[in-house]
Amino acid sequence: MHSEIPPPDELSSSADERYRPLFALSPQPAWVYDRATLRFLEVNEAAVQHYGWSREEFLAMTIRDIREPAANRLLDEMLANTEGVSHHSATSSHRTRAGRNLHVEISSYPLDFLGRAARMVLVHDVTDRDAASRALAASEEKYRTVIEQLRDVFFRTDPDGLWTFLNQAWTTLTGHRVESTIGTGYLASVHPSDRRVLLDAMGPLLSGEGDSAVVEARYFHRAGGYRWVEVSIYPTRDESGIVSGTMGTLRDVTERRAARDERQRLETNIRQLLDASSEGIYGLDSEGIITFINSRGSGMLGYDGAELVGKSMHEVTHHSRDDRSPYPLAECPIYRAVREGIPCEVSDEVMWRKDGSSIQVEYVASPVRQGSRLSGAVVNIRDITARRQTELELIVARDAAEAASRAKSDFLARMSHELRTPLNSIIGFANVLGKNKPDTMTEDQLSWCTRIATNGLHLLGLINDILDLSKIEAGRMTLELSDVKLDALVRDTVAELEGQTRDRPVLLRTTVPEGLEPLRSDAARMKQVLINLIGNALKFTEKGEVNIVVESDASGRPTLVSVRDTGIGIPADRLDAIFTVFEQAESTTSRRFGGTGLGLAISRSLCELMGHHLDAQSAEGVGTTMTVRLGSVPDSSPRLTPAVGMPVIARAFTPSDPLAMSEREGPLALVVDDDPDARLLLGQLIAEEGCRVVGAESGIEALSLARELMPDIIFLDLHLPKISGFDVLRILRADEALQNTPVVIVSVVGKESHPSLAGAAEILDKPVSREQVVQVLERWLPGWVR
Repeated sequence: MHSEIPPPDELSSSADERYRPLFALSPQPAWVYDRATLRFLEVNEAAVQHYGWSREEFLAMTIRDIREPAANRLLDEMLANTEGVSHHSATSSHRTRAGRNLHVEISSYPLDFLGRAARMVLVHDVTDRDAASRALAASEEKYRTVIEQLRDVFFRTDPDGLWTFLNQAWTTLTGHRVESTIGTGYLASVHPSDRRVLLDAMGPLLSGEGDSAVVEARYFHRAGGYRWVEVSIYPTRDESGIVSGTMGTLRDVTERRAARDERQRLETNIRQLLDASSEGIYGLDSEGIITFINSRGSGMLGYDGAELVGKSMHEVTHHSRDDRSPYPLAECPIYRAVREGIPCEVSDEVMWRKDGSSIQVEYVASPVRQGSRLSGAVVNIRDITARRQTELELIVARDAAEAASRAKSDFLARMSHELRTPLNSIIGFANVLGKNKPDTMTEDQLSWCTRIATNGLHLLGLINDILDLSKIEAGRMTLELSDVKLDALVRDTVAELEGQTRDRPVLLRTTVPEGLEPLRSDAARMKQVLINLIGNALKFTEKGEVNIVVESDASGRPTLVSVRDTGIGIPADRLDAIFTVFEQAESTTSRRFGGTGLGLAISRSLCELMGHHLDAQSAEGVGTTMTVRLGSVPDSSPRLTPAVGMPVIARAFTPSDPLAMSEREGPLALVVDDDPDARLLLGQLIAEEGCRVVGAESGIEALSLARELMPDIIFLDLHLPKISGFDVLRILRADEALQNTPVVIVSVVGKESHPSLAGAAEILDKPVSREQVVQVLERWLPGWVR
């Protein structure tokens, strides 16, 4: 570093002047000072530039002047050390003319300068280098302190895989001291089963084929057991770019891995539980996007679960209503549960499958919150297609059963009338013969005539009971309402029945308050009820009493009539049965006491018809109390009872009933529409072409009439109450008796619903024209249309 300056002896006064420019032009500060006075004898230009004093100022100064006063003691020691020494090197502190302190390395040589004992000094300024070294040392110390405090292990290895650096976290991880580990192989503490993992990760890095690798492996602890460690590895390179080893971190992930394994176990358990559910279950985030769906739900909708996750559930499966009209997102209860936190339970909607078909579902949407924030919803869906089909079939079956029951009642009513006519003749002629005016009959023959008349009267009573029951069931029982004096009615009825107590230990009495107000009722039907109740009480009371009690309120209005007896009583488990048609308290009762079991059933029905209620209290072996709680009926006379459960038949163009209609000429058309004007218009168009027409206002009525009347063609609207036209069409196509009957769809959404109307004969959009109707009839009823 000092090769620019000639040897000291060559700078003597006898030296060749050719070396002096080399001293003067050297870039390194240099000077010559007098050993005796310490004054500067010569300085070069580099010293002038570096220190800031001019040459003249230097030559007027001593070497003490470029040092701090406090450093003079050290200078004296250095001068003493250089005495008689040919070459001396040391470090020192100088200052510049501007007052800046310099840290320098100096080398000095003795020489004779112009006859004086002197020393030449070469100066190397290391101020910046030392500052950088100190900063680097401080930085290294700082980072070393940080690294030593970190929980992760920081490491370096050489090309042979030997540890060259480890921080103290290594001891925490493995229990081994860092000092004893440095220089050992990096696989020594790795579980044997995981060493191949590390080798496979390290190999490409050491060969220069990779930039990094992250693997997990088990590291043994000196005290026993092992820890799961995430190993992050990076190659290190020397100045020429050749891989010189590796560096990286070891992070203890035992707890994290255990938590991850536990989370996976819980997720697996939850998934298994969800998949085991018979219902479809899916989750939505706060935007209505599917976050999970169980296998039942995805299978129900015809998707693979992965196809739905991340999609908008409404857009994929809930976009349309059952008639295929758009279902706005804002109206969707599930979306309101997601966005507004409003839970919902919907019992009848449709969802759409991947293949475009629909399923009927019921669902419950429950909002999910994280703290006070809505985070989505969980939805449970259940496929009710089969159940709804069964319900519809049950409704149709019920209606068919009710229709059959009404037909039975109508038949019984007609047959009762037909039977009464000849029976009246039998009774009448038996009575005529019983007079025996010509005295031509023997005693036995007269006895036979009496028996004929008695049994005929008994049979007539049974027929009358059946007729009354049939009228009630058919909804054709009429009431003649008037103001009835109940006290007189009770006394008259008791007087008529007193003959049944002759020669029997049975007392028949009445308890009737004075001043009773008239009761608005049907006197004949009320008397019929009293005769049934009192007659039953007398029949089942072998000894004791039968008491008829009338009670009233403070105003004198009758409130109840009870018939109390001390007869055989009724078992508690048979109390309800006595009001059932053809039922009595015991199977042996009819054999012992006679009767058909119709009286109480008719009495209860008549009471309900008149606005009263009949019930019974009894104890076996103690007696029975029949109580009529008196109500009120509307002031209308006569009053016709409604036919309970009778379907409304809306006729399109004629008031004729189905029986009359079936007797006319021409094919029968069934028009199904809940709009009466639409039925009337379409029915008129069909009727004008020579067809008979019957109408229905709902799907249930349509199915019932179709099975009853077997029409030749059916015109069906899609928007119907209770069940839609889509369901009616599906049921008709599944009915063996009706599956070949042409069904013409007439609806405002007919053409757009075409994919869901498989099996329809024709599809017409409303409004329909006469020409369209004629074309349909000519196509499906050829030869009948005028």
